[in-house]
Amino acid sequence: MSDQIDSQRKEALRGGDAARVLESPAFNAAMQMLKDDIVTKWAEAPVRDVEGQRLLLQLHKLANKFEGLLTGMVETGKLAQIKLDAERDESVARKLFRRVI
Repeated sequence: MSDQIDSQRKEALRGGDAARVLESPAFNAAMQMLKDDIVTKWAEAPVRDVEGQRLLLQLHKLANKFEGLLTGMVETGKLAQIKLDAERDESVARKLFRRVI
């Protein structure tokens, strides 16, 4: 049980860290600049440069994936925090009863 609580605490902390990153104006500006640069380069790429266009598409998908992973960490952290709060609010008698069953 203690390992599970430790794991939930780590997830909650990681989620908080990820939330601070996503809320950071510097991070948001950098991500927007990155995505804008990729789209600009993609639009400027010659039609015959299929490989270059493919690489830019992959880079765009990677940037979106990175943001999605951070968002997922935030949501996982929120869920872990809810579970920790519920565990903390549970009475001692109820914990004992749950362990017996």
